[in-house]
Amino acid sequence: MRTETRKYEVYKVDELSDKAKENAYWKWLKGFEYDASDNRATLKAFEEIFKVKVSRWNYDACTYNFQFISNYSGEEEELCGVRLLKFIVNNYWHNLFKPKTYWHKKDFHKQRRSRISVTNDCVLTGYCADMDILKPIYDFLKVPDKHTNLYDLMNDCIDSFFRFCRDDVEYASNEEAFERDCEANEYEFLSNGEFFK
Repeated sequence: MRTETRKYEVYKVDELSDKAKENAYWKWLKGFEYDASDNRATLKAFEEIFKVKVSRWNYDACTYNFQFISNYSGEEEELCGVRLLKFIVNNYWHNLFKPKTYWHKKDFHKQRRSRISVTNDCVLTGYCADMDILKPIYDFLKVPDKHTNLYDLMNDCIDSFFRFCRDDVEYASNEEAFERDCEANEYEFLSNGEFFK
Protein backbone atom coordinates (compact mmCIF):
# COMPACT_ATOMS: atom_id res chain seq x y z
CA MET A 1 0.00 0.00 0.00
CA ARG A 2 1.18 3.48 -0.86
CA THR A 3 0.00 6.82 0.55
CA GLU A 4 0.38 10.08 -1.36
CA THR A 5 0.00 13.58 -0.02
CA ARG A 6 -0.80 16.39 -2.43
CA LYS A 7 -0.54 20.10 -1.77
CA TYR A 8 -2.78 22.66 -3.44
CA GLU A 9 -2.61 26.41 -3.55
CA VAL A 10 -6.14 27.53 -2.78
CA TYR A 11 -7.51 31.01 -3.55
CA LYS A 12 -10.57 33.03 -2.71
CA VAL A 13 -12.48 34.56 -5.61
CA ASP A 14 -10.96 38.03 -5.19
CA GLU A 15 -7.44 36.55 -5.27
CA LEU A 16 -7.88 34.93 -8.70
CA SER A 17 -6.46 36.35 -11.90
CA ASP A 18 -8.96 37.82 -14.36
CA LYS A 19 -8.77 34.76 -16.62
CA ALA A 20 -9.18 32.31 -13.71
CA LYS A 21 -12.09 34.35 -12.32
CA GLU A 22 -13.78 34.27 -15.73
CA ASN A 23 -13.26 30.49 -15.91
CA ALA A 24 -14.74 30.08 -12.42
CA TYR A 25 -17.71 32.31 -13.32
CA TRP A 26 -18.57 30.25 -16.41
CA LYS A 27 -18.39 27.01 -14.42
CA TRP A 28 -20.64 28.53 -11.75
CA LEU A 29 -23.05 29.74 -14.43
CA LYS A 30 -23.43 26.21 -15.85
CA GLY A 31 -24.83 25.06 -12.51
CA PHE A 32 -26.87 28.23 -11.88
CA GLU A 33 -30.61 27.76 -11.44
CA TYR A 34 -32.98 30.68 -11.09
CA ASP A 35 -35.79 30.15 -8.58
CA ALA A 36 -38.91 31.41 -10.34
CA SER A 37 -41.46 30.21 -7.76
CA ASP A 38 -42.13 33.70 -6.35
CA ASN A 39 -42.56 35.09 -9.86
CA ARG A 40 -45.04 32.33 -10.71
CA ALA A 41 -47.00 33.04 -7.52
CA THR A 42 -47.29 36.72 -8.45
CA LEU A 43 -48.43 35.91 -11.98
CA LYS A 44 -50.98 33.39 -10.68
CA ALA A 45 -52.37 35.91 -8.17
CA PHE A 46 -52.69 38.50 -10.94
CA GLU A 47 -54.51 36.02 -13.18
CA GLU A 48 -56.92 35.13 -10.36
CA ILE A 49 -57.87 38.76 -9.76
CA PHE A 50 -58.03 40.01 -13.33
CA LYS A 51 -59.75 38.13 -16.16
CA VAL A 52 -56.60 37.25 -18.09
CA LYS A 53 -54.67 34.05 -18.69
CA VAL A 54 -51.00 34.23 -19.64
CA SER A 55 -49.82 31.38 -21.84
CA ARG A 56 -46.70 30.38 -23.74
CA TRP A 57 -44.30 32.60 -21.84
CA ASN A 58 -40.58 32.40 -21.14
CA TYR A 59 -37.78 34.65 -20.04
CA ASP A 60 -34.06 34.58 -19.41
CA ALA A 61 -31.35 37.14 -18.68
CA CYS A 62 -31.63 38.71 -22.15
CA THR A 63 -35.16 38.35 -23.50
CA TYR A 64 -38.76 37.57 -22.65
CA ASN A 65 -41.97 36.88 -24.54
CA PHE A 66 -45.53 36.03 -23.65
CA GLN A 67 -49.05 35.69 -24.96
CA PHE A 68 -52.20 36.30 -22.99
CA ILE A 69 -55.90 35.78 -23.40
CA SER A 70 -58.37 38.33 -22.09
CA ASN A 71 -61.64 36.98 -20.70
CA TYR A 72 -63.21 40.43 -20.57
CA SER A 73 -66.09 41.26 -22.88
CA GLY A 74 -65.34 43.38 -25.96
CA GLU A 75 -67.14 46.32 -24.34
CA GLU A 76 -65.02 46.04 -21.16
CA GLU A 77 -61.80 45.77 -23.16
CA GLU A 78 -62.57 49.06 -24.92
CA LEU A 79 -63.15 51.05 -21.71
CA CYS A 80 -60.70 53.95 -21.48
CA GLY A 81 -60.12 57.21 -19.65
CA VAL A 82 -62.37 58.04 -16.72
CA ARG A 83 -64.74 55.13 -17.47
CA LEU A 84 -61.82 52.69 -17.16
CA LEU A 85 -60.70 54.42 -13.95
CA LYS A 86 -64.16 53.96 -12.43
CA PHE A 87 -64.30 50.33 -13.62
CA ILE A 88 -60.97 49.57 -11.88
CA VAL A 89 -61.95 51.39 -8.68
CA ASN A 90 -65.37 49.71 -8.51
CA ASN A 91 -64.13 46.18 -9.26
CA TYR A 92 -60.54 45.96 -8.00
CA TRP A 93 -59.95 48.60 -5.32
CA HIS A 94 -59.78 46.06 -2.47
CA ASN A 95 -57.31 43.93 -4.42
CA LEU A 96 -55.06 46.88 -5.30
CA PHE A 97 -55.02 48.58 -1.89
CA LYS A 98 -54.86 47.12 1.61
CA PRO A 99 -55.38 48.93 4.94
CA LYS A 100 -52.15 50.17 6.50
CA THR A 101 -51.02 48.25 9.55
CA TYR A 102 -49.74 50.15 12.57
CA TRP A 103 -47.64 48.37 15.20
CA HIS A 104 -47.52 49.31 18.87
CA LYS A 105 -44.18 50.97 19.73
CA LYS A 106 -43.51 48.97 22.89
CA ASP A 107 -45.24 45.69 22.12
CA PHE A 108 -44.70 44.52 18.54
CA HIS A 109 -47.31 41.80 18.95
CA LYS A 110 -50.03 44.44 19.03
CA GLN A 111 -51.22 45.91 15.79
CA ARG A 112 -54.16 47.73 14.32
CA ARG A 113 -55.35 48.23 10.77
CA SER A 114 -56.32 51.66 9.59
CA ARG A 115 -59.83 52.34 8.36
CA ILE A 116 -58.67 55.35 6.36
CA SER A 117 -55.06 54.94 5.18
CA VAL A 118 -54.25 52.31 2.58
CA THR A 119 -51.07 50.96 1.04
CA ASN A 120 -50.21 49.33 -2.26
CA ASP A 121 -46.97 47.68 -1.15
CA CYS A 122 -46.74 44.14 -2.55
CA VAL A 123 -50.47 43.48 -2.15
CA LEU A 124 -50.73 40.28 -4.24
CA THR A 125 -48.24 37.91 -2.59
CA GLY A 126 -45.86 40.07 -0.56
CA TYR A 127 -43.09 39.69 -3.17
CA CYS A 128 -41.54 42.69 -4.94
CA ALA A 129 -42.75 41.51 -8.38
CA ASP A 130 -46.25 42.53 -7.23
CA MET A 131 -45.22 46.16 -7.53
CA ASP A 132 -43.97 45.69 -11.08
CA ILE A 133 -47.00 43.83 -12.40
CA LEU A 134 -49.39 46.40 -10.91
CA LYS A 135 -47.34 49.54 -11.64
CA PRO A 136 -49.14 50.38 -14.92
CA ILE A 137 -52.48 50.24 -13.10
CA TYR A 138 -51.27 52.50 -10.27
CA ASP A 139 -49.81 54.92 -12.82
CA PHE A 140 -53.12 54.92 -14.72
CA LEU A 141 -55.08 55.59 -11.53
CA LYS A 142 -52.92 58.67 -10.88
CA VAL A 143 -53.25 60.00 -14.42
CA PRO A 144 -56.03 58.35 -16.46
CA ASP A 145 -54.96 58.35 -20.10
CA LYS A 146 -57.92 58.63 -22.46
CA HIS A 147 -56.10 56.56 -25.12
CA THR A 148 -55.33 53.53 -22.92
CA ASN A 149 -58.03 50.87 -22.86
CA LEU A 150 -58.39 47.89 -20.51
CA TYR A 151 -56.78 45.43 -22.94
CA ASP A 152 -53.74 47.71 -23.37
CA LEU A 153 -53.50 48.16 -19.61
CA MET A 154 -53.47 44.38 -19.01
CA ASN A 155 -50.80 44.03 -21.73
CA ASP A 156 -48.71 46.77 -20.05
CA CYS A 157 -49.00 45.01 -16.67
CA ILE A 158 -47.87 41.67 -18.03
CA ASP A 159 -45.08 43.28 -20.06
CA SER A 160 -43.87 45.13 -16.95
CA PHE A 161 -43.88 41.87 -15.00
CA PHE A 162 -41.81 39.95 -17.55
CA ARG A 163 -39.39 42.88 -17.88
CA PHE A 164 -38.88 42.60 -14.10
CA CYS A 165 -38.32 38.82 -14.43
CA ARG A 166 -35.75 39.30 -17.20
CA ASP A 167 -33.89 41.94 -15.19
CA ASP A 168 -34.01 39.80 -12.05
CA VAL A 169 -32.49 36.80 -13.84
CA GLU A 170 -29.76 39.06 -15.24
CA TYR A 171 -29.07 40.48 -11.76
CA ALA A 172 -29.00 37.02 -10.15
CA SER A 173 -26.62 35.57 -12.74
CA ASN A 174 -24.14 38.38 -13.39
CA GLU A 175 -20.51 38.40 -12.22
CA GLU A 176 -21.25 40.46 -9.12
CA ALA A 177 -23.84 37.86 -8.06
CA PHE A 178 -21.23 35.17 -8.62
CA GLU A 179 -18.73 37.01 -6.40
CA ARG A 180 -21.37 37.56 -3.69
CA ASP A 181 -22.27 33.86 -3.81
CA CYS A 182 -18.60 32.85 -3.55
CA GLU A 183 -18.03 35.10 -0.54
CA ALA A 184 -21.24 34.03 1.20
CA ASN A 185 -20.51 30.31 0.71
CA GLU A 186 -16.74 30.69 1.19
CA TYR A 187 -15.92 28.94 -2.09
CA GLU A 188 -12.26 28.29 -2.78
CA PHE A 189 -10.53 27.82 -6.12
CA LEU A 190 -7.38 26.49 -7.70
CA SER A 191 -5.19 28.93 -9.61
CA ASN A 192 -6.91 28.11 -12.94
CA GLY A 193 -10.42 28.89 -11.57
CA GLU A 194 -11.48 25.30 -10.87
CA PHE A 195 -13.59 24.89 -7.74
CA PHE A 196 -11.63 23.37 -4.85
CA LYS A 197 -13.63 20.71 -3.07
